[in-house]
Amino acid sequence: MQVSAVHVSIVKLPFRFAFGHALASRSFSENVIVRLHLRDEATGLTAVGLGESVPRQYVTGERAEEAAQYVREVLAPLVVGCSFLDADSLLAFLKELFAEQGLESRKLGASFCAFELALLDALARLEKQSMAQFICRRLAATSLFRGERHDAFFRYGGVVPFGKKQTLAALLAFYKLYGFQTVKLKVGKSDEDDLAKVKLAREVLGFETTLRLDANCAWSLPQAEKMMEVLRPYSPASIEQPLPADALADLAILQSRIKETIIVDESLTTLESAYRLIETKACRGFNIRISKVGGIMAAVRLTELALANQMEAHLGAQVGESGILASAQKHLALSACPETFANVEGAMNLFLLRRDLTRECQTVPFGAVVSLKPEPLDGLGVSLKDSRQLRTEL
Repeated sequence: MQVSAVHVSIVKLPFRFAFGHALASRSFSENVIVRLHLRDEATGLTAVGLGESVPRQYVTGERAEEAAQYVREVLAPLVVGCSFLDADSLLAFLKELFAEQGLESRKLGASFCAFELALLDALARLEKQSMAQFICRRLAATSLFRGERHDAFFRYGGVVPFGKKQTLAALLAFYKLYGFQTVKLKVGKSDEDDLAKVKLAREVLGFETTLRLDANCAWSLPQAEKMMEVLRPYSPASIEQPLPADALADLAILQSRIKETIIVDESLTTLESAYRLIETKACRGFNIRISKVGGIMAAVRLTELALANQMEAHLGAQVGESGILASAQKHLALSACPETFANVEGAMNLFLLRRDLTRECQTVPFGAVVSLKPEPLDGLGVSLKDSRQLRTEL
């Protein structure tokens, strides 16, 4: 097998509305797109794989321009023109590359993710496997992932950003009508606003919906303790990233004092950070975002690590992902046993993006349930509408 070309681009995807939380508010996303050409020299067949990442400076310190440059100047030269004996050899090289680049400890997840995803997509296409099947047969080490099941399905959860009361009420009502059984509220704007928002959510959703909260690093330890006591009557199942990303000692104290599960997001950026979180008992769950942690292989390892330590694994998404990453997330969720992920969120493409990159719609379907059955395509099963959308080719 030979990688004949790697094309790296940056695309700006405008939103229909501003999406805000305690760390940032944005009206567009700048994403890195990779197209990788892989040729099977034994059969003469060629596949073009698609990859994507969504760099977030306030999470990993990465910018789109820097991530794209890393793919172009560091990763691509290591594979273009190189021949590999077979798929196993190529995957072994990819795993070694991740380690050699120090990505188990360096916060370069988005820089590696788009490259890795494009290569895996191309390889799965050549092997005539869906990405869900490919993950199980080639990447997963435990029985948490078993893509041979033809009845695989999962449920999406919805996420509610900052907004005015009328807007929030309408969005919550829409989520209930649409079929979301889990809803996560962004909190951390002010104590009064948080209480009003959580009360409103229960009024609209009722108590049959699983309610999760996400503070995006907004609180101090005393404030977090106080707010969880105030919000406890509304039965939140979890609180995500209540404290700053590096406040592991305080997170451990908070987790020991509250019954709700602490999920970490900004604190979880690498495999090394995951081990620290487990060692310090700073949380009881991981929010694993494919782009943030360095791709599908790292996401699989983190999922297996979380469940091996009796922690929850949540499969998250960066705001502004196109259909490429949304498809990758979907296939990862479909490859897993139903109990593997406590929550899956994302794929709001049609509702959030003014335009998407893929011909195939990857938006959460009505009912918020996704099944493996209508997924006969190879690899990620998505294609670009128009490569001219990729405004910056490097």
